[in-house]
Amino acid sequence: MSAPAPDTTSAATPASFTRAGIWHGMKLTLPYSVSAFPFGLAFGAAAVAFMSPGEAALMSALVFAGSAQFAVLSLWVAPLPLIAIVLTTLLVNARHVVMGAALHPFLTGLPRWLVFALSGGMTDGGWAITLQEMMRGRRDLGILLGTIIMQWPIWVGGTVLGAVIGSSGLDPKRWGFDVLIAGVFATAVVGMYRGRTDVLPWLAAAAATIATMLWLPGNWYILIGGLAAGLTGLLRRAD
Repeated sequence: MSAPAPDTTSAATPASFTRAGIWHGMKLTLPYSVSAFPFGLAFGAAAVAFMSPGEAALMSALVFAGSAQFAVLSLWVAPLPLIAIVLTTLLVNARHVVMGAALHPFLTGLPRWLVFALSGGMTDGGWAITLQEMMRGRRDLGILLGTIIMQWPIWVGGTVLGAVIGSSGLDPKRWGFDVLIAGVFATAVVGMYRGRTDVLPWLAAAAATIATMLWLPGNWYILIGGLAAGLTGLLRRAD
């Protein structure tokens, strides 16, 4: 059976918000959510080196942004460099501006408070699933809520379990969390590769990160490396 053809009706068709959509989003997100559980374990195990298990769980529950949470861990020292943490989080999550813009045409007619509230819990996977379904003609923002309902408890639960293991005196390396954390970032990098246009920003990020690690104290290499990549990509698009 061939896949359903993309919907060709106007993107401005008003979206709805139904229980059926919520359930549909949950079912579509289940495989993705289960595969994300080890990443929550890895974050929890890594986070207890910088904060208590309760704080790690609270961060995952309130922030709910895996890549950003990993990125700010090494900045989590006393006193907290709040500006660096905020800027790093903004850089890591800047892609959400584009993701939100892609969904916006499908969300006409819905209350702004509802759109804003659900946008706060939107993940990469949830966005992709929701956008695909809306392009197929299913204008139901309940799908996005369903992705959040399925992913949030698995991410938080993985964090809690990883934090308990990491704070129990067991060596995370015996459980392979050190390899898992490296794998998280390696997989993310490979998955985001879109072609040769990405090579120069990646090289700029690597060069800026290494130079900062050699010449500046602390963890500024995270922020400066991200800025170097972003500025390089912006200049390339401006050419």
